Amino acid sequence: MKKLLFMLLVAICGLAWRSPDVLHAIGLASAAQKPDTVATRRAPQPMSIDEFAERSKSDPQAYQKFLNSFQTQERSEVDKLMNLLAHGKYE
Repeated sequence: MKKLLFMLLVAICGLAWRSPDVLHAIGLASAAQKPDTVATRRAPQPMSIDEFAERSKSDPQAYQKFLNSFQTQERSEVDKLMNLLAHGKYE
């Protein structure tokens, strides 16, 4: 049991050493901020059909902006690691 705990601790330290984002995600960062002061990231909402109709009257690139609003961004390494720890599957 002690060996397993030690190996887990070494693995977490190794991940934290390799990626500062992982260190910040698990709350072991030296410059960590309080949760209420950290700005939350929100994914941009896709453009609605009504917004597209309004923009298409004045903006020639409205169709491209409409299509780009539905594309998802690549998930970061921290998001992938947290998904692995939470659900037991890697993307």
